[in-house]
Amino acid sequence: MGTRKNQATLTANEKARFVAAVLQLKANGRYDLYVRQHRDLFDANIHRTAWFFPWHREFLLRLERDLQAIDPTVTLPYWDWTIDRLPSASPWADDFMGGNGVPAGGAVQSGPFAFRNGRWTLNVRDNPADPIELERALGSGGPLPTADTVRNFLARVPYSNFRSGLEISVHNIVHVWIGGSAAMASSPNDPAFFLLHCNVDRLWAQWQALHPGETAYQSDGAGRGLNDPMLPWNNEVNPPTPARVLDHTALGYTYDTDVVVDPPVDLTVGAPPTQASIGQPGELDWYRFVVPAAGGFTIETQGPTDVFMSLFGPNSQTALVTEDDDTGQDVNARIESNLSAGTYFVRIRHFQTAGAGSYGISVIGAAVPIPEIPVNGPAVQGNIAAANESDMYTFTAGVTATYTMETAGNTDTFLTLLGPNSQTAFITQDDDSGPGSNSRIVRALMPGAYFLRVRHYSATGTGPYSIFVRR
Repeated sequence: MGTRKNQATLTANEKARFVAAVLQLKANGRYDLYVRQHRDLFDANIHRTAWFFPWHREFLLRLERDLQAIDPTVTLPYWDWTIDRLPSASPWADDFMGGNGVPAGGAVQSGPFAFRNGRWTLNVRDNPADPIELERALGSGGPLPTADTVRNFLARVPYSNFRSGLEISVHNIVHVWIGGSAAMASSPNDPAFFLLHCNVDRLWAQWQALHPGETAYQSDGAGRGLNDPMLPWNNEVNPPTPARVLDHTALGYTYDTDVVVDPPVDLTVGAPPTQASIGQPGELDWYRFVVPAAGGFTIETQGPTDVFMSLFGPNSQTALVTEDDDTGQDVNARIESNLSAGTYFVRIRHFQTAGAGSYGISVIGAAVPIPEIPVNGPAVQGNIAAANESDMYTFTAGVTATYTMETAGNTDTFLTLLGPNSQTAFITQDDDSGPGSNSRIVRALMPGAYFLRVRHYSATGTGPYSIFVRR
């Protein structure tokens, strides 16, 4: 079915084709079917339940196939509200979704879906007395969720914890931010609904990639099991189930953030800057470097191009560590972070969607001695002094036994255990099993050297803590 792209990267022709297909689907009456299905099931299984992600994935997929029956080149675009955050941003251009209501909360007056253009009447409404015009109140209800907020929810496990958090504290807020028709049970009346939910679907795919060991779906009640048919398609010959939609690639589509087309360019720590360029709008450049042992590292760009840098790892191109725009000199990006051992990936894009230009990139840093925690000895004092900081410790298990690793204090820590005799071999991790917001891992270990990585649960959090190991 193709690749779903960020709406900000669509060409004028791609936008025009998408809009034309949506208008034709509306004209032939098929579009209103989707509005009716969502409205009628709003409080029955599709929200605040385990079905939230799989149901909306099937819902989007069916609409996308209907659009492609009109124009095979069309795919659903997604709106990344952590980047395009203003009522003047690209989704709301007159050649795409159109602008705000006039006055705010009133009828949309610009763009292809304005009522006055005669092509977009709200035939299916929550109540018969509701307005027949598309309404919006962009910016209502507070700010859009930030990248840090989304990243924190992507870190949540298991599925039930991630689903409830992202639906209520991210998805719901975006609906309210659009306001007007998008804040109703009949919210697909606003075509922006599908851009919003396309991004929600993309985030579910990202969560699955970040947590391959987690169950991708968990039932939360009778009739919502992994293989139970989903409404309103349950009477079809081969009805969709959560199990059938878990892998979006098997359904025939990908996201432009799913994979790296070109292999990453290797960077050597301490080497002179590697010269590169963003040759065309929307280009993503990827790099890779190896951290042999825990230490402090600086990844930095140089040159006249306004770049945006994202750091992923260790040993993952989807596990985001942190991002930066202009911390470097002039419009360059710089990330300074304490990194554990492993392979890291750097993604570079232009800050402007349509931007291009040359730049250099380098990595400097060195391994530092890892503090040792004496088993059954006094606690070691630590401090998460900067956003995204990760502190590494080691201890020696002298005999096969059960060991308790625990933090103490008022800082909300997240603890990861690695080993034996390896800084990269993952064993387990914990958030709040200790007192208060502290972490505790209790594990039977064989003899060997083990490593503990401590970070704040929040990507921007800091604070002191102590850590000890008991046998």
